[in-house]
Amino acid sequence: MRTNQWYRSLRSSGRVLASVQNILPMWVAVLCLTAFTGSAMAESAKRSPVGKLMDPAGSVEYSRDGEKWRAVTRAKYLFAGYFIRTGADGSSNFVNQTSGLAQKLGANVSATVSSDGLSVDSGDVSDPFSTEAGLMDGLANKFASAQRYTTVRRAVKKPGEPDCNVKVRLARKITVSEGFADLVWDRACPNSAFQLTLGEEAFEIKEIDETADHVRYRIAVPDAGEYELSLKVLEDGEVVYQPRRPGKLKVISSDEEAKIQMAVTAMGDDFFAQADVFEQHGLLVPAMDAYRAYFDAYPDDIEMKPLFIANLQSLQLMTEKTAEAQKYNAFISE
Repeated sequence: MRTNQWYRSLRSSGRVLASVQNILPMWVAVLCLTAFTGSAMAESAKRSPVGKLMDPAGSVEYSRDGEKWRAVTRAKYLFAGYFIRTGADGSSNFVNQTSGLAQKLGANVSATVSSDGLSVDSGDVSDPFSTEAGLMDGLANKFASAQRYTTVRRAVKKPGEPDCNVKVRLARKITVSEGFADLVWDRACPNSAFQLTLGEEAFEIKEIDETADHVRYRIAVPDAGEYELSLKVLEDGEVVYQPRRPGKLKVISSDEEAKIQMAVTAMGDDFFAQADVFEQHGLLVPAMDAYRAYFDAYPDDIEMKPLFIANLQSLQLMTEKTAEAQKYNAFISE
């Protein structure tokens, strides 16, 4: 009797061991894949511009692969692995993010951007020199922080919900001034209207450009100070969505605006640096406009998208944020 029990126990143990042996390779593969994916995401988060080209004149070009070249027409950020070349009439300045030093690029330069700076193959390139036109402070940290907004989460449609989005939100905190008085938000369903409440005043907004990516509305700017701000979505005069609590609107004085404008002007043609100045003061809409201006000049510069995506997240422009994040993820996965 004891022999039979021992035999049945041994057979059972053998089946368990076989099952474990079958499952183990699958779990090893899952763990390896997870580690690889995490490593790839970490590498993506670490990658930020090494430097930028400034003050281009004549023929100045860059390339990501050494084959397809594009003209540099204004300040252009560069990553490790990029290539630079100038023509017989070309010149520019390369500013190193790590050292803060610049180098003058003259005619017929051929160079590669390394993780440390420039590796010059040929042409006239000066020794590094001090410059006040450095890159943004903490640029690498900002890129790493912005990575979390590049994740695209698939929205789950609940039963009975419309195909369009009625849950339209404003930025939680935003600053305006007399010269920067625009607010933006996602479009809702077709024929929707909005009611914007600013402090004690309410404004109904009916005329919406259905072809635009988002709604843009210029407010009548009140006196400098802080106000509650909220947005209701209306259909046929009835409220179909409103936030649980209002956001915060800060209005700055004309003197403060003038100081900010001076700081922006000092950034020259560097749209990303301009956007950084605006964001430091909570002026999210003009920051968005500066980012868009950069990508108008360099539409294929997908690698610079994370800070723009983070800006769209702050503005709650979720439709555009999702579209830009998808473009960025497709680029990174190539």
